[in-house]
Amino acid sequence: MAKNEYIAAIEIGSSRISGVVGMHTVSGIRILAYASEASNSYVTKGVIRNVDEASKSLNSLINRLESQMENIHIKKAYISFSSMSTHSIASKVVKNFDTFTKVTPEIIQEMLSENEEAFKVPAGYKKLQVVPQEYKLNGDTNTQPIGTPTMSIGCSYLNIIVKEQYIRQLEESFATAEIEIAGSFNTARLEAEFILNEEEMNCGSALVNIGAETTTVAIYSSKMLRKLTVIPIGSANITKDICSEQINYNDAEQIKIFKGYNSAPDSSSPLTPEQINNIISGRMLEILKNVQYQIENSGYNISRVIFTGGGTKLKNIHAIIEENLPNYKFRIANDIQTPYNNDNNLPITTGNITPTLFGLLSKGTINCCDEEVIAPADAIVPEDLFRTNTTHEEATAQAMATTTEGTAAIKESPDEEEAEEEAATEIPATKIPEETTEANDYPASKQSKSSKNQNRKNPIEAMKSFFDDWWSGEVTSDESSRDERDNDEL
Repeated sequence: MAKNEYIAAIEIGSSRISGVVGMHTVSGIRILAYASEASNSYVTKGVIRNVDEASKSLNSLINRLESQMENIHIKKAYISFSSMSTHSIASKVVKNFDTFTKVTPEIIQEMLSENEEAFKVPAGYKKLQVVPQEYKLNGDTNTQPIGTPTMSIGCSYLNIIVKEQYIRQLEESFATAEIEIAGSFNTARLEAEFILNEEEMNCGSALVNIGAETTTVAIYSSKMLRKLTVIPIGSANITKDICSEQINYNDAEQIKIFKGYNSAPDSSSPLTPEQINNIISGRMLEILKNVQYQIENSGYNISRVIFTGGGTKLKNIHAIIEENLPNYKFRIANDIQTPYNNDNNLPITTGNITPTLFGLLSKGTINCCDEEVIAPADAIVPEDLFRTNTTHEEATAQAMATTTEGTAAIKESPDEEEAEEEAATEIPATKIPEETTEANDYPASKQSKSSKNQNRKNPIEAMKSFFDDWWSGEVTSDESSRDERDNDEL
């Protein structure tokens, strides 16, 4: 396991995919890397259409993130997406008791399991998430039912579903890119935690994300998500409408963003202000009317609308909203200032990292990266570092080989062999003790230089002298012998 906990997050959008790597610290989320790539060639209305292109783009995104970090490799990632088929369906579970029964966590889990069995997912769809709403106990509404005695308990659930085929294509893209999905979340729920304030979530608000090809409407009331719908239309439709006037895509995008609605006359523009206004107002009216329909049919009293997403960067968009949604208070949140701890050498701003990416980082609990430990350059490991100790048999063989070599060196001539035999006859035939004496254990490298010189001059005489001294238990050096001779002469 890595020494540090690294959280990787990837947001799948119709125009771009973005990725970020961060760490949880005491001072907030520390951003280590950020990258983004165009996705409009393989993502349509939030759905991955080309799995191979998506996997290549994901690998490129991961490589760019890893290049900003040293010896850190991304293996998993938390992801968010919002495809055009995503929506919510409400369901309800009621549980009755014979006597007053205290609500326990086990009862809450049983009710959730009953909803899993009772709620029938439409054919071709897959359930992404279940969001519990408030509970009804003894006729009263309660959001914290555990510990309350009751005869009956009921709960409403919000089941978020999406087409199963879209999920398969998403999962296959990540599997081909060899990136494990650590967890998946809906974009709208992540954004709400950073964009909506407490009053907006409590009093009834609609969070509207105008993306490139989809518009997500999330209804909040009493601090809970009540309804979720993704409308398959976005700001890219305005660009396509401008392109229909024989204008290339890049120029059309610039006209949409910088000229915008109620623009001043400009001789350099290929379109007149009236033409631009008609195109923008016509498509925005379609988007806003769909938003209004979802709000009015939610069943909740919604008085505020908060707009976010890339489509809100359209110049003078507030004028269009005022004209088409006069009965709602609204604000535009297209430059979310989210707190984080950033490295000084990382060229990113809060405008690049979306609230969705910050939401993924905050939700992440699993380490997503491997941290490679690099040994110091001068740390050379010997080849025999892990070699076991020499066995008794190996030591005996080495000793015999050394003895044989020494004997062979001594017996270089017949005269030396005869001298050795004469020396042996002078040594008393006394049994050598089994215990090795200190003199025998003394390393050859520790012997005095004079002793080595003596052996080098006359090895036979040196050996004879050594054994004579050893048997007598007294070894004298050349220096002490010289002193004794001097004393005798005096």
